[in-house]
Amino acid sequence: MYKIKDYKFSSFKLHADMHKSNYAVLDNDPQFGIKYNPSYDFEDEFSVLLQLDHKQIPKVYDYGRDALFKGEEFVLTQHFIVLDHMSDIDFVGYFKEKTNLNSIDQLENIIRCFTSVCEPLDYLHSKNYLHCDIKPGHLMLNPDTCTAYLIDYELAIKKAGLLKGISHDYASPEQMTLLKDLRNPPEGVPLEAIAFFLSLDDRSDIYSLGAVMYEILTNKKWKETKLPPRKLNKSVPQKLEDVIMATLEEDPANRVSTAKQLKQLLENII
Repeated sequence: MYKIKDYKFSSFKLHADMHKSNYAVLDNDPQFGIKYNPSYDFEDEFSVLLQLDHKQIPKVYDYGRDALFKGEEFVLTQHFIVLDHMSDIDFVGYFKEKTNLNSIDQLENIIRCFTSVCEPLDYLHSKNYLHCDIKPGHLMLNPDTCTAYLIDYELAIKKAGLLKGISHDYASPEQMTLLKDLRNPPEGVPLEAIAFFLSLDDRSDIYSLGAVMYEILTNKKWKETKLPPRKLNKSVPQKLEDVIMATLEEDPANRVSTAKQLKQLLENII
C-alpha cells in the first residue's frame, strides 16, 4: 500500500514514453485518481482545471508536495494532484486493438467517439485555453456510450501563452516552429514577444487530434508516413479521409479551424 497524505493506493501506472508522472486510482475512493512526480509541480495544471467545468474534463480537488510512503517506509517526497478518475480505458489503445480485428465494423464507433472528443475540446478553447498535448494516453473512453474524456493538462496554456513543451509525434507544425524560436530567440527579443507574434490557436490542437485519428485508422503515425489514410487502410471512407487530411494541413490557414467545425464534419459522415 502506498500513501501520500491521506490518499492511499495499491499500485501505480507509469508509461515513461508517454507521461512524465505516475498515476494511481485511490483505493478508498476509486472515482478519484492521483498523479505524482518528484520534480514536476502540478500548480499550473491545478489552476487550469480549477477554471473548467465540463463533464468530459476531470475536476481537481487537491495538489501539493508531500511524502510518499510504501507501508510505513518513506520512499520519496512527491508533488501530487488529486482529480476525477475518468476511465480505465485508453481511447487509442482500445480502437487500435479493435481495428486490428475488423476496422470496418468499428468505423462508426470511431467517428462517434471522435465527435465526442470535440465537445470538451471546443469547451476548452471557448475558455481561451489550448491543450497542447493531445496524444495517446490523454484521451480516455467509455466505449459503451462512445464518450471520450480529455485529460492531462500539464502543458495546457492560455492562447498566445508561452509553450511549455510538446510531444513531437503529435505536435502541429506551428508548435514545432514556436519551440525552435523559443529555444533560439533573437538577441534582445523577450520570449513573451515571440509567443505573442507566433501565437498558437485552436488549429494546433485540431492538428494533434487529426494525428491521433490517423494513427487509429492506419496503425501508423502521420509524421512517419505522410500518406493519405486510404493508402494504408482501404476501409476508410473517402469522406473520412478528406476530413482527416483537412485536420493535418501544414498551413493552419487551410486546416479545419475549430473543434465545433470538426464535430459537424464528422457528424455528416455518419
